[in-house]
Amino acid sequence: MGSPAGRTDTVRAAGRCVLQGGRGRRLPLGAQPRGDRRPGARAQHLAGPAVRSRPRRQRSRHSGAAVRVPVRQIMMALLLALGLVVAAACGSPSAPLVPQAPSPRPVPSATQVEEIILSPEGSCGRLEGGKALCWGSWGGAMLKVSGPAVELVDVADLRIGHDFLQEPQQPYHDHLCVLVNKAVQCWGNGEQRQLGPDSGTSSPTPTIVSGLPPVARIALGARHSCALTEAGDPWCWGGNKWGQLGIGRGRETIAQPTKVEGLGKVTQLAASILDTCALTEDHEVYCWGENLRGEAGAPGVEKAVVWARNRIAIASGSVQIGAGYSTLCALKMNGAIACWGYITAQLGIAFEKSTSGMVPDIDDATAIAVGYSHSCALRKDQTVWCWGRNDTGQLGDGGDSETTAGPKQVILPGRATAVVATAKSTCARLEDRRWYCWGENRNGQIGPRSQPLIATPTLLDLSQVDLASQ
Repeated sequence: MGSPAGRTDTVRAAGRCVLQGGRGRRLPLGAQPRGDRRPGARAQHLAGPAVRSRPRRQRSRHSGAAVRVPVRQIMMALLLALGLVVAAACGSPSAPLVPQAPSPRPVPSATQVEEIILSPEGSCGRLEGGKALCWGSWGGAMLKVSGPAVELVDVADLRIGHDFLQEPQQPYHDHLCVLVNKAVQCWGNGEQRQLGPDSGTSSPTPTIVSGLPPVARIALGARHSCALTEAGDPWCWGGNKWGQLGIGRGRETIAQPTKVEGLGKVTQLAASILDTCALTEDHEVYCWGENLRGEAGAPGVEKAVVWARNRIAIASGSVQIGAGYSTLCALKMNGAIACWGYITAQLGIAFEKSTSGMVPDIDDATAIAVGYSHSCALRKDQTVWCWGRNDTGQLGDGGDSETTAGPKQVILPGRATAVVATAKSTCARLEDRRWYCWGENRNGQIGPRSQPLIATPTLLDLSQVDLASQ
């Protein structure tokens, strides 16, 4: 769209500096309009369109007749001076601008990360404003859509389903799902149809999972996926060999999302490798799936699979649930923490004696995070305490002992507001929005890959990690 008459703009076009004058004409500096070759036309064009002023009448001393005394020359001189200034600012009219290589997209600060989702082979962060990015390694072939080159946007939730059961050399070791505009999109390993009905056994790019009502949150196991709808109903799909979909006996894989019936309104879902648990609005916890170590809450080992929902008595009165490899925990309303499943590694309780127990010495927790063989809690005073095994420094005390330890405080340089855990790694967010991480780092999931083990809390710097990109 042209500039209004009488207006002169400077713009850059096709690598040259041009003046944009009246009637929408765009010409290089120093060029004359075609068909205008009058003396002074070049200078007039350089200066821009003529500005007319009302003529001033003056009486001749000899004839007494009125004559015109134009001021066009004065205005032209002023506009010519303006054109020369613009030309000097833009550079020589005959010298094209040097093309500049596109600047790399800046790496966001870790303080922009609202939530971190950890995995043994890579991690993802959901940023303020709904963007998401991932870093680390998935065998070089897992994540292809995130990072500096391409970013996920409008992400309300993001989860990683780590397949501990798959051979490490397989190209797709995990699957990921994101929640965008109340719809679930998944990609990665789909061997058990955990990516949904419209993906095959693997997908390098996100595919919408069809057949779901509007979704509020997601939860992923090793080979199955679940979604919690806005109405409070759990839906699951993928592998069902161990009953992890909660729909009873039937096919071992189900690609179509299926509603889990009979729970009432659910407020949270959590999934371990082969189990799923639901927290209901009346603060009860129900689980289903593999039960070889009591993960589904059925006592003893004689019942390998729990096909229907099973109420977890020790978790009654809970406000949050968390799931690790084969251990599940619940934060109770009174600040205590109950755990069940394979708690030998977590609490040091012999498997033969019990498959459930209370975490000792903590009665004021406000949040929990469950890993493979360790767990952590955020306490009321905003300190972080961890317990369980410490063979990769996941307790953050500088040690690397196989021995199970009771709750220990993690020394952080400030008050914490969140804590997250994966197999053998942990991260905490402080009040100033900085993230500190510790534990296993062999795939660069919490820091530079040059540090395979980070035994004490270390500041997360996204400029030092391997951001996944296409």
